[in-house]
Amino acid sequence: MKNIILIGSGNVATKIGLFLFSNGYKITQVWSRKITNAKVLSKKINSYPINNLSKIKKADLYIIAVKDDKIEYLVNNIQNKINNVVHTSGSTSINVFGNKFKNFGVFYPLQTFKKGNTLNMKEIPICIEANNENFQKKLMDFASNFSNNINLIDSHQRNIIHLAAVFSCNFTNHMFTISQKLLENSNIDFKILIPLIKQTILQIEKKHPSQLQTGPAARKDLKTIKNHLKSISDKEVKEIYHTLTNSIMNNEK
Repeated sequence: MKNIILIGSGNVATKIGLFLFSNGYKITQVWSRKITNAKVLSKKINSYPINNLSKIKKADLYIIAVKDDKIEYLVNNIQNKINNVVHTSGSTSINVFGNKFKNFGVFYPLQTFKKGNTLNMKEIPICIEANNENFQKKLMDFASNFSNNINLIDSHQRNIIHLAAVFSCNFTNHMFTISQKLLENSNIDFKILIPLIKQTILQIEKKHPSQLQTGPAARKDLKTIKNHLKSISDKEVKEIYHTLTNSIMNNEK
């Protein structure tokens, strides 16, 4: 599958497109609802921009890389024109395709994507699902050009993976944001926490996270917890602290 069409032009489509282009794949077309966005990505990967689904040409593989709530619309509007189609969503079931195509599936890279970030694609887990064994094998072979970490994952498992990723990545980053604001309010640079954060990440590569929990909640240090709560002026942040503290205390043996 060397002839690819990208349906989407956002962060995921951009990363996939750039990787494919740099590894000798031909990206025939890039579709985006906004032609200006399609043009920006197309210019980077020597492709042709379109914003009209009726202009989609024949290709070996069609990759739908758009927001989750747009996938069904695209499936319903290109169903008579293409085959060998995948989406890249973590939380959207393979059933979104119905039986509208002969070969369809999911190509989900388990990573957070931001334009401008440098990523080693070989280290990114790729979750594969397909509607038949033949297409599954083709997707596995295709994915092996991306990553050394290929996983056959069904829609239920993928949804749980995506949920867990929200907790471990998105929510964690929000905690970093709260920490940054707390520090800045006292004229302290967030960088002071970087060694602590790095050490935490290093440890969970070796041990189960539940074995590594520290802090006042794990120790049930009520005096320190009470002092912390007094130091928080923001009502929402105080509620988050209280909720997480209770969760840790309830899960500690």
